Amino acid sequence: MDSFGMLLRRFRLAAGLTLEALSEASRVSDRAISDMEREISKGPRVRTVQALAGSLRLTGADQVAFFAAARAGRTGGGRTGGGRTGGGRPVLAPLADFTGRNRELARISGWIATTPSPVVVISGSPGFGKTALAVRAAADWPPEQRLFVDLRGLDDEPLTPLAVLGELIRAVDPTAKALPRDVDEASVLWRSLVRDRPAVVVLDNAISESQVRPALPVEGPAAVLVTSRRTLSGLESVRRMRLEAFPPEDAMTLLAAIVDDRAVTAAGLRAIADLCVHVPLALRIAGNRLVSSPRWTADDLIARLASHERRLDTLATGDMQIKAAFTLSYQQLSDAGRRLFRRLALIPGTSTGAGLAAVLTQQPLPATEDALDELVDLGLLQQGSDGRLRFHDLLRLYAAAELEQAEDAGQRAAVAARRDTWLLDTTILAGRFFEPDHRPPSSDALVPASQDAADRWLRAEAENWLPALRQAAADGRDRYVVDVAEALHWFSDNWSYWPHWEDVYSLSARAARRLGDDRLQAVHLGYLAWVHVVCLADPGVAVEYARQALDFAGRTADPGLCGWSNYYLAWALEQDGRKAEALPYALAATDLMRRAGDREGLPNAVILHAITLHTLGRDEEAAAALRDAVALVTGPATAPPEHIARFVEVTAHAILADIAITAEDWTAALGHVEASVRAAAPLAYAPTRELVTLSRRALVYAQLGRLPEARADLDALAEIRRNAGESTFGSYGAIQDRVEATERLLAP
Repeated sequence: MDSFGMLLRRFRLAAGLTLEALSEASRVSDRAISDMEREISKGPRVRTVQALAGSLRLTGADQVAFFAAARAGRTGGGRTGGGRTGGGRPVLAPLADFTGRNRELARISGWIATTPSPVVVISGSPGFGKTALAVRAAADWPPEQRLFVDLRGLDDEPLTPLAVLGELIRAVDPTAKALPRDVDEASVLWRSLVRDRPAVVVLDNAISESQVRPALPVEGPAAVLVTSRRTLSGLESVRRMRLEAFPPEDAMTLLAAIVDDRAVTAAGLRAIADLCVHVPLALRIAGNRLVSSPRWTADDLIARLASHERRLDTLATGDMQIKAAFTLSYQQLSDAGRRLFRRLALIPGTSTGAGLAAVLTQQPLPATEDALDELVDLGLLQQGSDGRLRFHDLLRLYAAAELEQAEDAGQRAAVAARRDTWLLDTTILAGRFFEPDHRPPSSDALVPASQDAADRWLRAEAENWLPALRQAAADGRDRYVVDVAEALHWFSDNWSYWPHWEDVYSLSARAARRLGDDRLQAVHLGYLAWVHVVCLADPGVAVEYARQALDFAGRTADPGLCGWSNYYLAWALEQDGRKAEALPYALAATDLMRRAGDREGLPNAVILHAITLHTLGRDEEAAAALRDAVALVTGPATAPPEHIARFVEVTAHAILADIAITAEDWTAALGHVEASVRAAAPLAYAPTRELVTLSRRALVYAQLGRLPEARADLDALAEIRRNAGESTFGSYGAIQDRVEATERLLAP
């Protein structure tokens, strides 16, 4: 039977009451309630029990168990306090179905074996199994060498440092009677007792450094394992381990061990584990619920867990409740920390940066960062190596429930609107850094201040600004949607493999149609054609969008817009293998962009025209067009932004090299290859470009008799191939053809 103190604490937390709130409701002093929960007072009076039961609104089986535990406490029955044996030494027994954590156990064992007076601090989120791990690690010692103290760190009145030392001293020396009343004196006594004693001490559920520091031995063979939801970063000379959720395999293994003889398929175990987000406590509760509910099947449990409204309530059985575990940490937060934690439930993606968090609470960035640190320290948020902050789905559901309870619908809607406006406004500002004439940096600490910072922000926050864009489209804010998509146009070239550009430009194309603006429809249908050529490798669909774009552009009489629409159609046709059809549109794009004086578009159109001519075997015309493209990007009066100029030079010289190779003019080919390499040097490293360049240059070197240089290029190419993967190499048949031709020339 659970003790009265355990039941009182569990029912209070389940009711969401602090000690003070229960005291006010029951008119029992908060000190008396604390003593009962800590089992200092085990035999409460009947009137006291009745008052507490009424304030906790206990009914049915809960009420019966509550009164029975109180009677057992008054008569001396039930559970004994502290879990001690007759000799006064705490007993530790690892869970029979303890699962996984092999890597963590090995690390702890290694630290203890190699560190003098080792202290290991195990921290992590609620329910991640910190205590279970510490107890399992301590099981390597003989029972008589194991000591355990529950520091009750999340109680309203945690054990004092002096009380902790008293527990330890009595455990080692049961005959001790008069203990020092000074912490320093008690610490000296404790350390003297364990100086030469092999022991493992588990200090469980610590609240602060000061609570455990006096109990840490400074010499001798004793090892200490401290568990805490906090990181206890102020402790010196300790080893630290922060637990994560289980890997999927361990999560399924634990569930299988708990359900044992219940017929649950691997798919069922996996579904339950995923819905518990691999949190050990949630897994244990889910398994126990399935075992203790004979009429339930795995599908019944999965259905309940799949319901967001029921998941947290489903994860409760006996005295184990996932909500209660979260509540213990939540109640430790400052008011600012609680407000931020609740509102983080409004983040649409899986993670956030500090800037968006500050917008949710309307607090300065430094204050928000402090609150985020508080959440991380208590395990209510995890910070990844990328600096992003995230919490798992169970904590998100808990945060959402607290938000709904603490703030009304109007407040929540206002925060969500502020969130979306900031996300989309910042997306526009960040995107414009990539335009040829971008805006100067903003002085706002929450807005990216450089192109590099803008690039990082757009990529990291995409999972949040894209839902905001979808919401703006759903709300009919068509001009806003178009403005965001326009601002992202230049940036999209830097991140062309992102799979959601189709979403962005489908939304903007539909918004442009609703606005009835011919120019906007031409622009955004053109962007959608780009998506299908570059991102989706579906040029056939791109052709249809490009034709629509060209139709709308023709209604505007804007030569630049008509030039881009012709360019998209020529590009889509060329990529679709329809070279002859593409040629007139490529030529039209060149003429129109030249007439419009479009520095950015013209060299791209000329390159496309040259590529089309080259693939049609018209190399003399193609070479002339390529030389024109190089002149355009290197001439002061016509040069586009540097990244466009570099790309055009790289491409033009590469094709000129191929034309020279076909003509077997190896000296000219080498000159163009080297010019292409020089132009590519300032650009970001691209494995595919390197493969193409090296294979081309190796062949030219071999034809010129420069065999060592040819071999060096092949070796470098092979290294890139190993690192980049076979798929990158194998997708370009021309690379393989050149490599094989070079190998034949190098053969003895």
